[in-house]
Amino acid sequence: MNILVIAATETELAGIRQASSEMPDRPISTMVTGVGLLPSAYSIMQGIVLSKPDIILQIGIAGSFSKQLPLGTAVAVEREIFADMGVREYGAYRDIFDLGLAGKNTSPFVDGAVLNQHAGLLSAAGLPAVKAVSVNEISSSAERIALFADVYKADIESMEGAALHYVCTLQQIPFIQIRGISNLVGERDKSNWKIKESLDAATAASINFIKKIDQP
Repeated sequence: MNILVIAATETELAGIRQASSEMPDRPISTMVTGVGLLPSAYSIMQGIVLSKPDIILQIGIAGSFSKQLPLGTAVAVEREIFADMGVREYGAYRDIFDLGLAGKNTSPFVDGAVLNQHAGLLSAAGLPAVKAVSVNEISSSAERIALFADVYKADIESMEGAALHYVCTLQQIPFIQIRGISNLVGERDKSNWKIKESLDAATAASINFIKKIDQP
């Protein structure tokens, strides 16, 4: 089974690269996609063409909207939303579906979200399954945080996850997104973040996932 592991940055990918060197019997490719939705979408398509993966695993860190997800732990994403594609007018936010610019159930969307419908992969990860939003601008205002948490029922926020769900669903490539919870969304004092712990948790969960699904 050919597994392509991707991350936005080299830091997020380093643990997997080290682990893959210690598992020479497993065909694991890795790729740094760059930060953000557009670079990620391009890189994922490039990775599909070059590596022809059976599964794509995206690893990274994320902010949490809820204190119920402890910092330094890992989650798997079951639903992604492109959260800042729209307009704020007349005191309300309207996304591309509200504006009639896209259909909420036009592939790959299901009720405005892009789902990971590979239940077996989510189960193999053995992690809490969460709802996510992907953004081009990291959320810091209370108004924006409330919008994403209340309207989209989001558990976490990242800058690349929706690109993975979008591209892989359209290309019919099985995928999974595993993220470590590094901080609460809106917390800009990075001394309160748990970056190392979250990366360690996401890396360990990813290695466990790879070993589990790649058994003969």
